[in-house]
Amino acid sequence: MRQYTTIVLALAAILLTFSNASANEIYITQAGDNLDLEVTQTAEDQYVSLSSTGPNNDITIRQGMHDDGTIDSDETGGHEAYWTVNGDGNTVYSYQTDTNRGGGGSPHHIANIIDGDGNFVKHTQMGKAGHDGFVEIDGDNNFVDLYQRGNGGQKWADVYLTGDDHVVDVDQRGSQSASAAIDLTNSGGAYSLDLSQNVTTSSDSFSITGTCATLGGCSVTVNRNN
Repeated sequence: MRQYTTIVLALAAILLTFSNASANEIYITQAGDNLDLEVTQTAEDQYVSLSSTGPNNDITIRQGMHDDGTIDSDETGGHEAYWTVNGDGNTVYSYQTDTNRGGGGSPHHIANIIDGDGNFVKHTQMGKAGHDGFVEIDGDNNFVDLYQRGNGGQKWADVYLTGDDHVVDVDQRGSQSASAAIDLTNSGGAYSLDLSQNVTTSSDSFSITGTCATLGGCSVTVNRNN
């Protein structure tokens, strides 16, 4: 299958390294603020790694596409994305999918590690194989939206946030199993967690650990349907 990679960059000092074996591999190291970065990879087995230092960056990675530059090619997934971000006020979007009409397919993996306040992480994984999602944020007032959907393999999410006033939404759906481990700690604010597990043919499981340091309490909502 022919492979396509599109990168759009603006307003930053950045180092790119490309490796082209059977898959596209992109390694990005950037320093500075106000980076506007978009990476698009539209074949199977795509890999991207980003290390970013500085505030107010807007970063999007689409692997297999969607949301919504929809690609109809019958690629089979196997995408990996790794983020390390140090700074405040960043917007980080990751999208992984495969159309996979021919069956089979390989799992997806996303890891987000962020140190800083006021960050927004949107993390979407779709396709027929399994999905692994990891988010770790050390800082205040962060928002995490993690969505996993697929009819094959394990949907696994691990969310660990330290700081104040978090808003976390984890949604896992499709057949096969789903598991989520969520640890939230604040130090004066009131975090909010919504966890939904809607799997049709197998089991779901979760663990939630939280330290809530406000008299008004923290909000936790869990919906399960299997």
